[in-house]
Amino acid sequence: MSNLKKVQEKIRKESLDGFLFSSKANVFYLSRFNSSNAYVIITQNDKYFFTDARYYEGAKEKLKDWNVILLKEKLNQLVEFIKDNNFKKLGFEKDKWTLSFFEKFAKENNFENILVGYEGFLNEIRMIKTEEEIKIIKEVVHKIDRVFEKIIPQIKEAKTELDLRRRIINAIFEEGGTSESFPAIVASGKASAVPHWETSENPIAWDNLLLIDMGLVYKGYCSDFTRTLFLGNVDKELEKIYEVVKEAHIEATNVVKEGVTIKEVDLAARKVIEKYGYGDYFIHSTGHGIGVEIHEPPRIYKNVEEPLKENMVFTIEPGIYLPNKGGVRLENIVVCKKDGVEVLTQTPLDKVFIK
Repeated sequence: MSNLKKVQEKIRKESLDGFLFSSKANVFYLSRFNSSNAYVIITQNDKYFFTDARYYEGAKEKLKDWNVILLKEKLNQLVEFIKDNNFKKLGFEKDKWTLSFFEKFAKENNFENILVGYEGFLNEIRMIKTEEEIKIIKEVVHKIDRVFEKIIPQIKEAKTELDLRRRIINAIFEEGGTSESFPAIVASGKASAVPHWETSENPIAWDNLLLIDMGLVYKGYCSDFTRTLFLGNVDKELEKIYEVVKEAHIEATNVVKEGVTIKEVDLAARKVIEKYGYGDYFIHSTGHGIGVEIHEPPRIYKNVEEPLKENMVFTIEPGIYLPNKGGVRLENIVVCKKDGVEVLTQTPLDKVFIK
């Protein structure tokens, strides 16, 4: 069953006349069309795409099996459509609407009695990737692997973290990426102990760790990749925690298969890190789902009881962060299969030394 059919089936089960999608990610997910101003209404039997004049002709050309409607003035055509179709129950993404938008759209048009708010209406559907989606994600992951290959010889030339990030961005476009999937993190020395460090003008520090966390977007899908490198002669404890993180990463990966609870994946990594006495320094979840957004459900964490399902795609990225000393994180993207795991990231987990 296609994703769209699954959405229509859920609309029927919820006894809705239709569902109004307004978030950019869900509009793209359903239509495969990028627009900064678009709305999608899915009914039990049909689909409608609303956008303004900047995107209208392109949408008509690409979305031939959709009803494409031009927004001429603000949201008037969308409002008229809802009224003309006499919807009694119309779902909407309440977790994506501001209070201001709700008041303007719902109250001013007397839609309060017909709108039914949902959080994460597509989460369950988006978590399970289709074969087509997995094929695209593989392409995206292989592109970021090649970006890493291109970057390694340039590290000695880079003067600052931002200089290296610029080189990463250039390599992303050379590989056919359309953008970064998030601002690349280049964390040198002590900054590597800050999981979401903001890449700075700090010089690349030698005889230290260098953490690179980056991703690109291709065909609307994201990749996420982290490696920690050794520049020059690095403190022996940092070499030790690298091996601990690598062992934790492998243990978590080996747990993955359909039916295993999500928390078991996280705990597999966490137990290794705790065994070596670094439990207090693993300060985030083991991973997250990935797709048209860089962070999607499921969250791979120790309190999530739900079982893994075939074709869930997510990261595995344990880390240890020693304040004012340095941190190590290793991140791959994997696919859950019925009898095990498929690791999409091809870059080895072995130490990389740059002298």
